[in-house]
Amino acid sequence: MFTLLNVLVFFLLTGYAVKFMFSKPSYVYLSKTKQVLLTGREKFLVLTMATGMIETNVDLAGINLSALRLMVWIGLVLVSFFLYRKSPKFNFLIVLYTLYTLWLLISFSWALNSGYAFRGFLKYLYPLLIMMFAATFVHSRDFIYVAIRWLLISSITYSILLGGFMTDVLHIWSFYAEGMFWPMSTLADYLGIMSGLAFLLWWRTKQSRYLWLIGWFFLSSVLQSVRTGLLAVFLTLGFAFYLRYRAKAIPYIMGLIFLAVMSVLFVPQVREKMFYDSSKVSNVNDLSSVDSSQIDSNGRFAMWGWTLGRLYDPQPLMGSGIGSAQYIFYETNHPFAPIKVIHNDYVQILADTGQVGLVLYALFVIISSLSAARHVNNQTPEYLLLPSFLVVTSFTSASTTMMTDNVVLYVLAVLSMPFIFVGIMIAYRRMYYRDLKLQRLQKLQKSAP
Repeated sequence: MFTLLNVLVFFLLTGYAVKFMFSKPSYVYLSKTKQVLLTGREKFLVLTMATGMIETNVDLAGINLSALRLMVWIGLVLVSFFLYRKSPKFNFLIVLYTLYTLWLLISFSWALNSGYAFRGFLKYLYPLLIMMFAATFVHSRDFIYVAIRWLLISSITYSILLGGFMTDVLHIWSFYAEGMFWPMSTLADYLGIMSGLAFLLWWRTKQSRYLWLIGWFFLSSVLQSVRTGLLAVFLTLGFAFYLRYRAKAIPYIMGLIFLAVMSVLFVPQVREKMFYDSSKVSNVNDLSSVDSSQIDSNGRFAMWGWTLGRLYDPQPLMGSGIGSAQYIFYETNHPFAPIKVIHNDYVQILADTGQVGLVLYALFVIISSLSAARHVNNQTPEYLLLPSFLVVTSFTSASTTMMTDNVVLYVLAVLSMPFIFVGIMIAYRRMYYRDLKLQRLQKLQKSAP
């Protein structure tokens, strides 16, 4: 039954994606009383953002529908550029990430397996394409409000149906529908990004319900004992407080650090999963003396060391080629079988594309975040401030979870989200600068004799 349901959801999503992509402009609800006009491409982007947590991980005629959905989305984005005769909008940020994808293409020449190289490349190509798509096709200043509304609705829905209260308090797992949604670790990564969204809504509306929503997202990761998700929430909120208060954020950040320490010490689910012998870590002094040998990494430290020794150390500058790490863990005998994922995207980037790949990727993330942070101030119009804020917080969350999870595999749910916000920011920044130019011209015309 669940297999059939997954297939139906896949075709339903694909049908709506095609319908929206090629539809004419129409009005969509921003609230119960207000409608805004969006193009078909903008509606497609809202659908993409709201449904990223849907995986449909079943096979149909030997084809995995989750992988097929990624290819369908890539195809739709490429077709849109040709069909609507739109030249992709390039700027420095897009060029920088394009250089990274070009390095991935070059690494095909020394990759261990061409099939896995292609699969890995698609997961990094999609963020580039969806970023360019957003930068090119977002035209409405109201788009960001519609996108935030649907992200809020979808994140609350996912956290209720798939989160810790449902699975660990009510002990109901059936809503995952055997592959329809990404697993709870992905949900925790996703909710880390959404905690930044909830903070933004609290800041702009002053409504305390969004603070409660952050607590609800946090509770989900606590109950499901997803350590990476908890760390993502803390760091995301830390950067959010900084963007909101700048130097005055220090007390809030210290409070977050205190809460993080208390979570490790006094929340049983977290403490027991964090350490081999949790009874030896009961106070701050114990915590300060902890070393890596006491942390329960589920064998990941050893796995990361072995991966780097096998694939990175022989060629530190270049790595072993895109997809090589995944090929080793999926298709060969290795000491950590039956594990098929490394649980660290940075280790995988180093193993696949070496120091060059990691530096190029890190440069894009850092420069994008710094560029966005410049627009988070009271002088920036809100339509530009909102995506700029989300660029910083979503990259913070995604970059954190990449340390101990497989965020690249969750490209539709997690990895692509910051790239979409970058694309929206680029589109809105272009509008903002155009408005400033027009204002200056009008002033000159008025002052002319």
